[in-house]
Amino acid sequence: FKNLTVGFDSLFDQISSLSDFEAPSYPPYNIRKIGNDGYELEMALAGFSKSDVNVEVKEDTLTVSASKEGKDEENSFLHRGIAKRSFTRKWTLAEHLEVKDAELKDGILLIKMKLNLPEEKKAKTIKIK
Repeated sequence: FKNLTVGFDSLFDQISSLSDFEAPSYPPYNIRKIGNDGYELEMALAGFSKSDVNVEVKEDTLTVSASKEGKDEENSFLHRGIAKRSFTRKWTLAEHLEVKDAELKDGILLIKMKLNLPEEKKAKTIKIK
């Protein structure tokens, strides 16, 4: 696409640097598009409470992190299949994408976002005279 655009050099450099990056797989998540301008991020956070989880938006980055305070007695588990380890996940947000809400229910963190394009950025039809 570089030969079809002007002024996007730094964007292509950023994307190129991400190609060498291996994203962590914990915790699992889904990203869903809702209608024309809505997005939802769902994260599976079994075993975490609201007080364990932090959702932060700074500039164009959404960061979700959690740390599990206190440790269960390791000797009490015969099998431990539910991970409760600390994590930090980051996503780069598109320009004009606003994080509206975050809710933790039934082990799923749901973050709702909306794309708020200003009128001058929206498509418009030009009447031909």
